[in-house]
Amino acid sequence: MPERLDVHVDHDRCVGNGMCLEFATGVFAHNARRQAEVVDPEGDAAEDIIVAAENCPTAAIQLSDAATGEPYEV
Repeated sequence: MPERLDVHVDHDRCVGNGMCLEFATGVFAHNARRQAEVVDPEGDAAEDIIVAAENCPTAAIQLSDAATGEPYEV
């Protein structure tokens, strides 16, 4: 597991159900369109961010290792 993650939300997929906000409250917030947005990629532990991505019903959250840029598959 990477120590730090780069986090991206695909707004073409995000439906704004808020599951990511439940698991990584320091990383995600809703924007004006009620879609998830990354506000602080280091706002929670990597484990919590991974759980948030795993629980996204539309797989809108993409993760990568911040040190190497390698995609991190959930």
